[in-house]
Amino acid sequence: MSVSADDFDFDQWRKLAEQDPAAFFLARQKLIADFIETAPDYLTDRLWQFQNTIDCARAEAASPMKAVKVIVGMMGEHLDALHSNMMRLREESVSFHNSLAQLKD
Repeated sequence: MSVSADDFDFDQWRKLAEQDPAAFFLARQKLIADFIETAPDYLTDRLWQFQNTIDCARAEAASPMKAVKVIVGMMGEHLDALHSNMMRLREESVSFHNSLAQLKD
């Protein structure tokens, strides 16, 4: 089951999960692998590591809802780190701009 973001059919995936869980997980693994393999080479190892972290969180969760909460928490942590890095970059950019302005004076 090949899927792009434009034609993802949630109901089709839900039906597959209900009717044939083994086929669902195989199709899910293939979809994830296909997606990761389309990434630039320098990102694939990192994406596989992240996917492994997600799979472990799902396996350890007591329920699907618990898994979602854990994964959303991980996403929040990554967004917080991204925000911090962006703020640091902004500060450095302002500092660099000020240094350039002083050189011109």
